[in-house]
Amino acid sequence: MPKKLINRHILLVIGIVVLTAVAIFTAGLKAKFVRKVNLKGSVEFSSELAKNITLNESKANITDSGKYELDISQKVLENSYKVMPGVNIPKDPEVTVTGKTGVPSYLFIMIEEKDIPDSVVYSLCDHWKKLDNSDNVYVYTKNDFNSAIKIIKDDVLIVSQQYDGEAFNLDFTAYLYQKLSNETPEQTFSRENQTVD
Repeated sequence: MPKKLINRHILLVIGIVVLTAVAIFTAGLKAKFVRKVNLKGSVEFSSELAKNITLNESKANITDSGKYELDISQKVLENSYKVMPGVNIPKDPEVTVTGKTGVPSYLFIMIEEKDIPDSVVYSLCDHWKKLDNSDNVYVYTKNDFNSAIKIIKDDVLIVSQQYDGEAFNLDFTAYLYQKLSNETPEQTFSRENQTVD
C-alpha cells in the first residue's frame, strides 16, 4: 500500500544586496506524518497517528527602525527578511500536532542549513534532542502535545556585526512517525526514511 503523506513545503529564497551588506531570505517549512506504512518483508500496519500536523510561524513585520516584530495573531508558512549586520531576526517556527492518538510515535524535526555563516547563530529549545546518528535531526523529548511546540530558543536568530551579506538557507521539516515495540528514535527515523518516498 502506498503511504499517505501530508506535506507542506515552502522553498527558501535568498537574495543579496552587496552594496548594503543585506541578505533577503524566506523561511522554509514542511510537515509530514505517516498514516499508512508498508514495511519491507511484507509486514504491514496501518494507524492514525494524529488528525493533523502543521508547521508554521508568526508573520514578521518590519518596523520604522529596520528591525522586525512578530505578529503572533497571524501565522504564515514563510517570512522574508532583509538581514543586516547586528540586527537580530525574530523567528518562531512551531509544530502543532492535532488529535494525536495513543499509538506510540516520535516527533522529529530535520533542520537543513546551507551556507549559514558563523556570524548568524541560533539554539534549539531544550525539548529537542539530536539523534546520535544524525547531525541535523532532532527528536521531541516531552509528551505534551496540547499546544504548539517551539523549535528555536527565544525565537531569535542572532546576527553579529561581522555579518557581511552572505547568502544562506534554513529549512525546517517536521515528521511524526510510529514507534515499533522498543525502537529508539534513531531506529524509527532510519526505518521510516528507508520506506518514505
